[in-house]
Amino acid sequence: MPRSAAPAVLVAAAALLLAGCGGDSSTASVAKSSKPPTVEKLASALKCKAEIQKKVEDYRLGVCKADKTPYTFVTFKDNRAKRGWLDYSKDYGGTYLVGSRWLVVTDEPSKLGPIQAQWGGTVERGRSHGGHGRS
Repeated sequence: MPRSAAPAVLVAAAALLLAGCGGDSSTASVAKSSKPPTVEKLASALKCKAEIQKKVEDYRLGVCKADKTPYTFVTFKDNRAKRGWLDYSKDYGGTYLVGSRWLVVTDEPSKLGPIQAQWGGTVERGRSHGGHGRS
């Protein structure tokens, strides 16, 4: 590849990556941020106040209810800690909105819109255990 083509290829690749993040400018600007939102900021997108349940070296976890829907908010020291927590937790089901060094868990995926609009993230689903305990 000629030297003069390299910058154009990088710009095109960056545009494709940003387009895959949701396509709106708020998502793109959030994706550029190196500092993740706090548990409190994630909860405030739903107009609820998170009660901190656990604070350890690798992560901080808070919970709240908004319109009778329970949410769990977790922020992490790094993405490796997030992925380990997420891989373990998915066995319990639920829907996860996952960003860089943070995630939100709920059983009502349709209600994650306000957080996703403000902070971005992608939706991942936990494993379904339908039929357990039925005869």
